[in-house]
Amino acid sequence: MTPDRGVHVGRWQALLLWGRGRHAPIVADSVVFTAVRGTGAMPLMFGVASVVEIVVVHLLVPWLWLDIVLGALSVVSIVLLTSAAAVGRVHPHVLTPEALVLRSSGEVVATVERSAIVSARLHRRFGVVAPTVRDDRAALPNQDGTNVDITLSTRTTFVVPAPLRRWRVDGTATSIGLYVDDPAALVAALSSVPADRGMRRTDLRRDR
Repeated sequence: MTPDRGVHVGRWQALLLWGRGRHAPIVADSVVFTAVRGTGAMPLMFGVASVVEIVVVHLLVPWLWLDIVLGALSVVSIVLLTSAAAVGRVHPHVLTPEALVLRSSGEVVATVERSAIVSARLHRRFGVVAPTVRDDRAALPNQDGTNVDITLSTRTTFVVPAPLRRWRVDGTATSIGLYVDDPAALVAALSSVPADRGMRRTDLRRDR
């Protein structure tokens, strides 16, 4: 059976959901795990720079029509950037009774069957700040690295989409480095046995 990945919403609906502090709908008995801490700095800086640009253009450009066009383009760029950030924020990682659905920028990059998860532990790793699949290991970090290590019993395919095919990250891995805002909650959830399945309990341990 294919695990239910939840509902994927578009940019404009994502903006509305983000504004209301909600995420895209998920199936019953599922839990979301966000990975947004610290990710708002870059969009905020870009937004501030765009506002400054609008003001400067208004003061320096002598032609009204050009002032309006450039201002409109700046506003559109702000909206597009904000909506792209919203898509990522309203589509977090999701743990269902059957699988762990992992996302990057709102897109599903892997669906890991819970029966394939051997262990999950808290482990801080620094150095990798972008999604990678290398040496049998997949990493889905934020700008500070990863904070959860997951070991799998079987190879799982990871595909991180990108605007250009040559930028796409893909491959298979038997271990995952993951960043989430509440790593202890994720490890605890992965260590529990779903009520409706006779899965073995995963190892729960903290690095010393």
